[in-house]
Amino acid sequence: MTSQTLPQNQNPRKAEAEKLLEQANKQLGEALKAYQQALDVYEDIGEDTVATLISYIISQSKIVTVTTTDESGDSKIKLTAASGIIAHSSRVNGPKRKKTKKVSI
Repeated sequence: MTSQTLPQNQNPRKAEAEKLLEQANKQLGEALKAYQQALDVYEDIGEDTVATLISYIISQSKIVTVTTTDESGDSKIKLTAASGIIAHSSRVNGPKRKKTKKVSI
């Protein structure tokens, strides 16, 4: 670990925790992109049960960020839906509708 200059009164353990949180959020983002790719394939091949489960996992994922600290030095956090980092979240916003063919009689 390299030594870095910490802001005045910054707890080194807290700085470590914030760095780990940032790393975890990045890894979660990468995992969610892989989940989305798997979801797209499962939808394409008609595996609706697996696609629905993956969609649920994506929809329940949250990114945690420390926004500020209050006067007592305690962290204030923000939870963000992690699905927002995915370019398109088809089933996360609702099930994919099957295309129907119009039949002329």
